[in-house]
This record gives sequence, structure tokens and C-alpha cells, in this order.
Amino acid sequence: MIRYASRALGYTWASPNTFLGALFVVPAVLTGGGVRFERGAMEVYGGFARWFLRKIAGGAGAMTLGHVILGQDRDNLDWTRNHEHVHVGQYMQWGPFFLPAYALSSFQCWRKGLNPYRQNRFEIPAYEQFPC
Repeated sequence: MIRYASRALGYTWASPNTFLGALFVVPAVLTGGGVRFERGAMEVYGGFARWFLRKIAGGAGAMTLGHVILGQDRDNLDWTRNHEHVHVGQYMQWGPFFLPAYALSSFQCWRKGLNPYRQNRFEIPAYEQFPC
């Protein structure tokens, strides 16, 4: 019972970020993309999601916003799913503070001359568990 309650709290705590991710659904679908559900997360791929990842997110293959995972295409989502689900768990822990904490970690890495993506404190455990 406690497990289910904590999972529900995690979904609620992450919901502001999930809402941001859900904003990609309509533009992605209207531009030829699609949506599917895998392991408790919504995956949005193709169309506008692909454009956003390529042009705005530095060419990322996938990106997580709460319980929404954006992917350039379905194959990319299949390849990165385990890695991205580490981030889903991080969103459940950090809730609305995840994005500012992620940005702060990237900034600190950049300031120290480190790679702001690969040496980000949130990427390190995701790559250790599931390199992609």
C-alpha cells in the first residue's frame, strides 16, 4: 500500500514538469509525430518533438520532462528508454525543482571547465546505469 501511495505522490510531485512535456503532444501529432505509452511514461516522437530536439536541445536523441519523454523517433526512444527512465525517477524525487537543479549542475560544470551535459550530476547515474 505504501508503495502505491509513494508512486502516486511521485507522479503528483513531478506533474508541473509533466505538464510542460504534455505541451508537445498536439504540435508533434499535428506535424506527423506520434504518442505512445511505455512503463508509466508518455513518449512523444517525431514532428515538432524531433525539430525541438535537433534545433533547440542541441541534437539530443531524447529528453525527459516529468513523465513525458520526447524522442526524435521511435527507434531512438527504444534505444534510450532505460536511460530516460532514470530521469523519470529523478523527476519523481526532485519534482518542480528538477529543472532548476539540472540547469544549476550544468552551469557549475561549465564554470569548472567540465562537460555540462555528460558531467551533470543527473546524467552521471543515468549513464552509469544505462549508457546510450
